[in-house]
Amino acid sequence: MKLAVFGATGGTGAQVLEQALAEGHSVVAVARRPEAITTTHPALTVVRGDVLDRASISAAIAGADAVVSAFGPASNKEPGTLMSEGIANIVAACGETGVPKLVFESGLITTDGVGLSLFARTAVGVFRALNRKLYDDKVLAEATIRASALAWVIVRPPNLAHGPARSGYRTGVAISINPAKAVRHADVAAFLIACAGDAGLDRTTQVIGY
Repeated sequence: MKLAVFGATGGTGAQVLEQALAEGHSVVAVARRPEAITTTHPALTVVRGDVLDRASISAAIAGADAVVSAFGPASNKEPGTLMSEGIANIVAACGETGVPKLVFESGLITTDGVGLSLFARTAVGVFRALNRKLYDDKVLAEATIRASALAWVIVRPPNLAHGPARSGYRTGVAISINPAKAVRHADVAAFLIACAGDAGLDRTTQVIGY
């Protein structure tokens, strides 16, 4: 596959970049600061692009089989409208360039609680109350994706952690997980790549966790 990756300098995005290249995929890393991406590989192209600039997105993703979005705000408390505006621009750019698929790293914060235990729903509710602006912006981003004609997959991890892949995590629609158990960026990245290549997951919202 040829993957266009947004957020390639972040925890999950950097892992998407490394793992996708290791698996033999061709990768276009889209970054506001291309110099921040130090990885070099014959199958890697690094281009300057900003999720708030639709023209730069269209130029960067043209010819890709799928877009993997792992970008996010610098602050959960003050996320602004980065997610909702950025995703709206990516969705529009996919339509303009004919890129058929978008895989979006969202978060368990947007869950409606179906499948979760009472403890999990309570924990998510507390986190949501503390990060209401982030919740609101991610909800808008997800709504834009669902309303599109793209083959999309939304992935909702709980807390994220650095470190090597652990595996053993579960994925699925409306599954029960413990939001207090963090998932490694490396594991989420592996699942995002798998989603990009699995048509059976198209137009589903997947939970990932333990």
